[in-house]
Amino acid sequence: MNYERTTLPNDLRLLTTSMPGMRSASIAFFFMVGSRHEDNHVAGVSHFIEHMLFKGSQHYPSARAISEAIEGVGGVFNGSTGKELTNYTARVPAEQLFTVMRVFADMFRRPLFDPTEVEKERNVIIEEISSTQDDPQEWVNLLADEVMWPALPLGRDDAGTVDSVSELRLEQMLDYFHTFYRPNSLVISVAGNIDPEQVRQVTEELFGDWEPSEFPGWSASLPPVDVVPVRMIEKDTEQTNVCLTTLGTSYRSADYFTFLLINALLGDGMSSRLFQSIREEQSLAYDIGSYLNCYHETGSLVVSAGVDPSSIDATVRAILVELEHLCTELVPDEELARTKAYVRGGFLLGLEGTQQVASWLGSQECAQHQVREIDDIIAHIDAVTVQDVQRVAQSCFAPQWRRLAIIGPDGIQRAGEFEKLLTGV
Repeated sequence: MNYERTTLPNDLRLLTTSMPGMRSASIAFFFMVGSRHEDNHVAGVSHFIEHMLFKGSQHYPSARAISEAIEGVGGVFNGSTGKELTNYTARVPAEQLFTVMRVFADMFRRPLFDPTEVEKERNVIIEEISSTQDDPQEWVNLLADEVMWPALPLGRDDAGTVDSVSELRLEQMLDYFHTFYRPNSLVISVAGNIDPEQVRQVTEELFGDWEPSEFPGWSASLPPVDVVPVRMIEKDTEQTNVCLTTLGTSYRSADYFTFLLINALLGDGMSSRLFQSIREEQSLAYDIGSYLNCYHETGSLVVSAGVDPSSIDATVRAILVELEHLCTELVPDEELARTKAYVRGGFLLGLEGTQQVASWLGSQECAQHQVREIDDIIAHIDAVTVQDVQRVAQSCFAPQWRRLAIIGPDGIQRAGEFEKLLTGV
C-alpha cells in the first residue's frame, strides 16, 4: 500500500494515503491512551474525556456547533474509547477535509470542559453504563473480560463504573487530559482523494506548535491462572447468553497470525466449525461465533453464543469439543487452505474504502510503530502450518485458561457444575 509517513518535530506522526479514484477523504486521530491507563478511582476518565471533546471548544462552543461544522459540509464523524487507544474519525467530501481538520484541532487543543456540560454528560454516561445491563448479549462480553482479567484494567468496562464516573472530579479529568493529549501521543492517518503535501502543511499549521511532554505508560495486565473460572449473573431472560473465553495472544506476538486463523476456523463465518456444529448440525444456538481481543502483551479468544436455557450445558460441552479437536487433531490441509483464503480476503476487502484505510494504517502505526505491507501480512498468513495451529491451541486452550461468563435464568449455585465442565473433571 502506498502511503507517506511524516514525523513533525514535536513527534506527532502523520500517515497519508492518496486514493485518486475516490470522491471522499477520511481522517482518523489516534491518541495513545485508553482505559488500561486509568487507576481504579478514575476508571472511565478516558471515555468521559472523549465525550467532552464533542461538547464544545473555543471556536465551536457547543456540541451543536461542532456537529453543524462537520455535517454542514457533508461529513460524518465519531469517537470511541478502547483499552489502549482513543480515536476520533471523520469521512467527508475530499474538498472539505481541511475544514474538518480545523474543527478537530480546536476540539483537541482548546476544549471548553464547561462544568455545566460535564454534569450533563456525567448523567448521560451513567445511563450508558446502566443500559448495558438491559442488553445481556453486551453485558456478558464485559463479564467475559472481567473473569479473564479480574481486578485488572483489561477486565474493566472502558466506560468505568457508575460509582467511579459519579465521583470523577473535573480537576482529575483536566489533569488526565493534559497528561495524555499531547502531540507525541497522537497519530493522524488520512486517506482518500488528497494531496499528501497539502495535508502535511495543514497538519503543521494546526499542530506544529503544540508542545510535547512525557506521558506514563501502563502496567502489565497478564491474566492470572488461579482464579474462580466461572462468573454467573441470574437474570430472567428468554435466552441464556454465554461467553467461553480462553487465553489469546498479543498483537505483537509471532503467533498473532496463527490466532487469526484459529479464530476463523472456530467461529468467524458460516463455514466455521462452531457455526456448522452447534447451529447447523446440533441446532443448539441461533447465534454462535468467536472473536479475538489482542493487546500489547496479552489477549483472549472468546466464543459467544445465545441459547435456550435448557441447552446451555450441551452448548458448553459442544464448544469444548471443538477446542479439544484443535488440540488433538491436525486441521486438514484443505480446511486450512480454505481458511487462509477467507482471512486473506477479509484483509483485502476491508481496505477498499477511505475510512477503512485511514483507520487500519493509523492503528498499525500505533500498535507496531510501523505499517506492515499487505504482501507481508499475506505471507505471514500463508506461512502458518497445521502444526502451528495445533501447538498454539494446545498451549492456550488448556483447562487452566478456560473461563466462562453466563447471564440467564440459571441460578448462580450452578457455577460449580460449569467449573467441572471447563476442567473436564
